[in-house]
Amino acid sequence: LLEDLPVLRDRLVDPIGVRRTTTTSSFGFYQFDNVETGKTYTLGVTSRSFRFSSRSVNVTGNLTDMDFVGLE
Repeated sequence: LLEDLPVLRDRLVDPIGVRRTTTTSSFGFYQFDNVETGKTYTLGVTSRSFRFSSRSVNVTGNLTDMDFVGLE
C-alpha cells in the first residue's frame, strides 16, 4: 500500500562535500536539479525504518533508475 511507504530523505554530496537533500515522493520518486556533469557524487538515502548503502555516481548526463533497496 502506498500509504505504508516511509518518508525517505535523499542526499547528494559533491566532490568537495557540499550536501543537497530532497524528500522522496509517496511513489518513491526523487530528483536533483542542476547537477554539474563530469563529477563524481555520493548518492544516498536515509530513513527511520531502513538502512541503505550509499553509492558513488559519475554524472555524465541525465540519470534515471537510481533505485535503492533497504538493507533491513
